[in-house]
Amino acid sequence: MFKCLYVFMVNPIIKIQNLSVTYNLGRSNEANVLKNINSEIYPEEYIIFFGPSGCGKSTLLYTIAGLEVPTQGKVIANGKDLQSLSEKELINFHLFYTGMIFQAYHLIPSLTVEDNILLPQIFAKVSLFKRKAKAKDLMKRFGLFEFRKRKPSMLSGGQQQRVAIARALINESPILLADEPVGNLDSKNADIFLDLLEELNKKDKKTIIHVTHNPRDLPRANRIFYMKDGQIIREVVNTEKVSLDKMSQEKISELERLAQAYPYLTESRLRSKLILNNLIFPFDIEAQQKIEETIDNYIVGKISKTKLFEKLDNPTEKGGANLYAQRAKNLTEKISKLAEKMKIVKTQQDSPSTPLKNKAVEIRTHLLDNYQGNISFEQAKRLNEFLSLRIIGKLKKDELEKLLDMPLKSGGMGLNRRTAKNFSRQIELILIK
Repeated sequence: MFKCLYVFMVNPIIKIQNLSVTYNLGRSNEANVLKNINSEIYPEEYIIFFGPSGCGKSTLLYTIAGLEVPTQGKVIANGKDLQSLSEKELINFHLFYTGMIFQAYHLIPSLTVEDNILLPQIFAKVSLFKRKAKAKDLMKRFGLFEFRKRKPSMLSGGQQQRVAIARALINESPILLADEPVGNLDSKNADIFLDLLEELNKKDKKTIIHVTHNPRDLPRANRIFYMKDGQIIREVVNTEKVSLDKMSQEKISELERLAQAYPYLTESRLRSKLILNNLIFPFDIEAQQKIEETIDNYIVGKISKTKLFEKLDNPTEKGGANLYAQRAKNLTEKISKLAEKMKIVKTQQDSPSTPLKNKAVEIRTHLLDNYQGNISFEQAKRLNEFLSLRIIGKLKKDELEKLLDMPLKSGGMGLNRRTAKNFSRQIELILIK
């Protein structure tokens, strides 16, 4: 992922470091929902995490909110790692630092509009007089005062979402987290609600972190993080929204201009366009597309320089760009020189699985699929190490059992004695087969 060319003059309000979330760790249905996420969010920004359903954006939001525990990495808010907070500190974080807005509203159906809005103040132990006054101000601001005694079922979807936003604001949290907040609204009410979010960002100086799969929401954000398969694949700055009093802006790069023009392309494809735009030859659209695809394959390491030339030289019916040999040769040289200059050619060679690794994974999966408890990432890592050593004979059965039983801090896996003995027995049975 390429970095945007902006230098922020303030400290981040949220810092995400090497964040991964894995469900069913070590089991056959293990799912890597987030993979090594790194990002910083600054005060008073409007951020959007954008991507298709299932890409991990909501999980990322819940992890930022402290509602999901990472398998690896950290979320640092207000200078503190959320995992280091005590239960009381985490409750205070939820009450006073973040406000949450959900797609499904999550209003309590038995409470009135006013009482739903008041609820966070009750948990914060604010006096009745003060919380009533705050709720009144918010209800008037969002056009809800005349509905204050109604139950949520008597409101429209847009009105319910306004109640939700008032509830999120009543404790004056600096951060608003919005999970697909307009997913259940028609286009008119969606626009009204998104206008409210922008107003809260601009006038109330709230930091907005908004998750969406709808591309029409994107122009509202200062920065957009594009997500796919649990990873941030690109970060794009909306230059129309950049606040110059918060950031010192350098000239935006040509690569970022392309990213804004083609927001759904991969980074390597964007770089392919950039290289193509720097070449002097005139090509028709079909040839240009073929050349671009070929450059893309070269950048990500799928083809060599020799193959690059062949693809450019080959006729269309053979999947090539149908250039003359000399032109293909010249173009190959220009592409390789530009790519080398930009340092963007990658060799994508995943290390092949070894029989040892496969056997260790097979045994680990068998053990954990039949294990009722939960294990941490560190425990899973230790188990893999011990299994590998046992398979190659560097650990004896009794030594393995001791390591499985030994506490983590002492170099073991930290299981109880009965589980360690059971694991050891199952490992030996598998190894005999």
